[in-house]
Amino acid sequence: MAADIILGIDLGTTFSTAAALVEGKLHFAVDGRGEACIPSVVHFPRSGPPVVGADADRLRTTDPQNTVFGIKRLVGRRADSAAGRLLDAVAAFKIRQPAPTGEAAVTVRSGEYAASEVASHILRYLRERAELRFGHRIGKAVLTVPVTADSEVRAAMVRCGKAAGLEVIRTVAEPCAGAVARGFTGDAWGTAPLLVYDFGGGTLDVTVVRREGAALRVLASGGDDCLGGDDFDVAFARFVASGVFRVHGVDVTKDAVLWERIQRQCELVKRALSARKEVRYQLPEAFSVGGRTQHLDYTFGRDHLAPVWEELVQRSIDVSRSTLDAARLGVPDLGAVLLIGGTTQVSQVRAAVAGAFPRPQAVEDDPQTAVARGAALLGANAKLLSE
Repeated sequence: MAADIILGIDLGTTFSTAAALVEGKLHFAVDGRGEACIPSVVHFPRSGPPVVGADADRLRTTDPQNTVFGIKRLVGRRADSAAGRLLDAVAAFKIRQPAPTGEAAVTVRSGEYAASEVASHILRYLRERAELRFGHRIGKAVLTVPVTADSEVRAAMVRCGKAAGLEVIRTVAEPCAGAVARGFTGDAWGTAPLLVYDFGGGTLDVTVVRREGAALRVLASGGDDCLGGDDFDVAFARFVASGVFRVHGVDVTKDAVLWERIQRQCELVKRALSARKEVRYQLPEAFSVGGRTQHLDYTFGRDHLAPVWEELVQRSIDVSRSTLDAARLGVPDLGAVLLIGGTTQVSQVRAAVAGAFPRPQAVEDDPQTAVARGAALLGANAKLLSE
């Protein structure tokens, strides 16, 4: 019955998604655009309630000091954590460590907010969109978390859910949810272990699982909560910034609005390069030098960015190898490698995984929604996974 709907929610660093199993079919909570992937962005206006999702995302380039993104990296963590320092280095909004709490907070025009409170606005938005979609009040959810999430992060996620009006009945590691979504609990895949390589916007999560009966059992997990697609965007943006400084002597990172525009354009070009070998990068009226307006207009190919992203890609491979070692398995023992998460659409990433783990690749048609779909399935049947 609709009253028993349990949302499966993937609170992502870049995008968040909610899904539910209703009458045997998976459905998404979609925003006003009809999109299931909701930008994980919260804008704090001069008056009125916070703005969430696509509407907030559009304000990142015009009011970056009051538009918070990447909040997942701070939930349950201190401001001086590695993830906190990484976000602080690229964000225009201020990150603080309020006493005596153990969780980071952000400071915007309307005040100071704990990371969990900011994240709860995203969860509440997803709940409200789901209620609009299904026409019923929804009060329960399964939330996914990075494999590196400790007890404090998981507890903070539960607080986020409660603040959003949701009882969190379970937290599940993201790659495990992704494997459930892909159907690896079915007979078609056999019982050989599976390496789940989940490369999202803010975290890399790797898990080795094996099917046992009708459920998946986790053999080993590893990850890096300071490695994701957002870091590819920042590395790309710094590459652009170095070129601008070399040619014009202008440090674009000192202008919060311009720096945000450059990073956003880098993200768009990165996504386009997943399907094309070469993409034009254009940013009109970027800055002025000697009274003359300068436009950024470049053409980037995959080969230009390969050395820029090489270290990030290699870090993901190193984590994956360590996780496989922790499971006491070798590459020949694997039945397949499952690729989920938006960053797996980067061709350089896929090539690196194929080279390091020459096993059949199970590639998600929609890698960005796999985790939420798996969480929804686990909400309907908790026995699909044994962690």
